Amino acid sequence: MELDSASAIEVTGRGRRNAMPLARASHTPSTPNDGTVHCHGLSTASVASGRRFTLSAYIVVGPPGAAAEVDKWETTPTCPPPPSQGIKMNGTSILWQPFDAAVTLVAGSPTRRLTGTAWHLSICKTPFYLFVVSVLFILSVAVWLHALPSPGSYDPREPPLLRPKLPFLGHIINIVRFQGEFHSILRKANPSMSLATLPMLSGKAYAIFDPNLIHVVLRSKSATFEPYIFSLVQTTFDLSDEAFTKVIEDEKLLPDLTDAFHLGFQVKPLRKMTRRFLATISSKLNTIGSDSQTTHVFNAGRERALQGGLEVENLYLWCRDLMTVSTTKALYGNSDPFSKDLRLISALCEKRDVVDPTTSLLIAQRADTLRRHGFNGEEIAKMETIQAVIATTNAIPTFFWLLIFVLSRPELLTQMRTEIEGALNFEPVAAQGDSPDNHRVATLDVSRFEHQLPLMTSCYRETLRLINHSVSMRRVTSDISLTAADGKTYVLKEGVDVQMPAGVTHGDTTIWGPDAGEFRAERFLPEARVSGAQTPPRASRAERSRKAAFFPFGGGKHLCPGRNLAFEEIMGFMALILLRMDLEPMGMRFEDIKMEGARLTAPSCKPINNGAGLGARLKKRDGWENTTIAIKCG
Repeated sequence: MELDSASAIEVTGRGRRNAMPLARASHTPSTPNDGTVHCHGLSTASVASGRRFTLSAYIVVGPPGAAAEVDKWETTPTCPPPPSQGIKMNGTSILWQPFDAAVTLVAGSPTRRLTGTAWHLSICKTPFYLFVVSVLFILSVAVWLHALPSPGSYDPREPPLLRPKLPFLGHIINIVRFQGEFHSILRKANPSMSLATLPMLSGKAYAIFDPNLIHVVLRSKSATFEPYIFSLVQTTFDLSDEAFTKVIEDEKLLPDLTDAFHLGFQVKPLRKMTRRFLATISSKLNTIGSDSQTTHVFNAGRERALQGGLEVENLYLWCRDLMTVSTTKALYGNSDPFSKDLRLISALCEKRDVVDPTTSLLIAQRADTLRRHGFNGEEIAKMETIQAVIATTNAIPTFFWLLIFVLSRPELLTQMRTEIEGALNFEPVAAQGDSPDNHRVATLDVSRFEHQLPLMTSCYRETLRLINHSVSMRRVTSDISLTAADGKTYVLKEGVDVQMPAGVTHGDTTIWGPDAGEFRAERFLPEARVSGAQTPPRASRAERSRKAAFFPFGGGKHLCPGRNLAFEEIMGFMALILLRMDLEPMGMRFEDIKMEGARLTAPSCKPINNGAGLGARLKKRDGWENTTIAIKCG
């Protein structure tokens, strides 16, 4: 069918199973000055009682006379009403929204994307079991929230009350619906609010959007993270009732485990883990394109050897699996179960009462602490399963997006390679055996990354700012007074949970500027370096505001102890792959890969569909074939 700019279109269609009219409407298309065809009108869908449907629309605007492709549905191309109008469905008004891709307006099963030269309107049945599962999920969340400590009635001294449109359940439903975007939506709708009280069932929670107030709470001794640790232990590790009782009744356990964490991340053990991580990465990159190259059948990126290089079908999954194995080898040493078989995730639960001497101090100290508090080998193994997850959940997507941001900007890639090469210390090596006469060793000092690689460091932090939407949670143990920027003082009441979303402050245009939603490589460079002036004696007010608004690793007593390890691993991997490899995209351009929305269960955003569709060819860079890169850690 062709879309004609001079005639009206009638919308008709039939469902896949039942010969039921989908929708009928008339629309008169118009042709603006740019030659594209736009249609406006109102469609009304009449749905049989007792059935649930999904209403979806697809935006396709193009030149008059172009042919439209239609999916399996017997649906004639049509056009939606303006955003201010809506569609009636079982008496419920469904408002259109402006978008440039498929959008589901009513919860239900996903539909396939259509292409053509007009809007497509379709209605499809939602499987009943999905409806039941959705209802049960919402009810389970509601029951959980209902079980939270009830703080009683609202006190006028508390932060302003932000009531949902749907009483009691509105915020709960929106948390489930919008996930990590929930707080950003609240903030955009209430830009003058620096903090708020969110009523939920018989309880409430506080949300804080002002970075200065957030840091006051994070540093407060009257705000604790421990209740969430107990909840994680109970729901994640499958501990016996006896073991869980030890966790909650032993007052010294959590402080001792915290000390063990910090001891394991001191400079010497930290650098030992970094060295092991980068050694595994190097051994992989060094073999690419060589006679000794091997492919790993269990790498989900699906490797395939090429003449002089390597081809991976999925770049994100390739990075994920390589980083996971490198991380677990750094943590667990020669006993690492992942290096033995990538499929054996459950091997982390293997009973071990003897610590391998090659295991990192971090793991050894944690195990020793748990033994001293009466836990046996099986219980320790269960609680150890989470360590590999913690170590990779944020590091992997951070590295991937940093790599994508750089590879999709050729000028930035050139600048970054120049910066890395300038940080290397080259030494010639005498020819031995089969090694060529021009062989050389280039040493990279991990301990000097931040000083020697300011541009890469800025890009690393900019990546964190864009992809990290973590929500720091604390429970108030005694009343806390906060004074907002407007001079008003508010009270956070004992027993109430506090939500502090990093995604809100990371994207605040009043702090980061109108381009807050875009990647800007030099954003985190010191202002003196950007302007070319001498380093000022103190940071500017704007720079201090940005520093306060940037907290991807939390803050206060529970500031992530692994943040320095993540920095060194990601920066080291970036330096090695940019120095050694040329990467050519497969399937799509690097800049075409899309990011998932923020999720409550994943602080850092992954690519959509785990990066499906973007592969890469890796080949050694010209001039670096005879160079060995050595890693130095201080």
